[in-house]
Amino acid sequence: MKTVVAVLSLFLAFQCAQAQKFSAPVLLSIDEKGFDALRAKSKGKVLVLNVWATWCKPCVEEFADLVKLEKAYSKEGLDVAFVSVDDDARAKQKVMAFLRKMSAASPSYIKQTDNDEAFINALNPQWSGALPATFIYNRKGELVKMKVQESTFLEFEQLIKPLLQK
Repeated sequence: MKTVVAVLSLFLAFQCAQAQKFSAPVLLSIDEKGFDALRAKSKGKVLVLNVWATWCKPCVEEFADLVKLEKAYSKEGLDVAFVSVDDDARAKQKVMAFLRKMSAASPSYIKQTDNDEAFINALNPQWSGALPATFIYNRKGELVKMKVQESTFLEFEQLIKPLLQK
């Protein structure tokens, strides 16, 4: 009987682990007012906020590096948030499919506003709206770097490591 219980316990643990591994990503709506709440939620951590779209080739190419960055440094106090600006009729389905494909673990967001100028200015009035755009905040929630170009894992790592040590 003990052997059956032990085998059953292992089986259930394995099934739970598999369910977590393949769970669907979370996709939340965000508008220009939502950025303050997103930054506040990450206070005490370094936040890398990436604005991207499925139709943006450089965005898609750097996405895997950002997922890798999150996995490598989340235990040290790194939060990575993805904000998609896809806005066609099938945007949510395309974004969810991409997030699943990339195994994105953190909650992700999709732009939910028609006021692109207000959306851009809510992140940074200096930002032109070009993609990909990555905003890096220190543990106090202060913007320390805005990158408007495709970046690599090593480039992101060089930017966040000093912030994680503070």
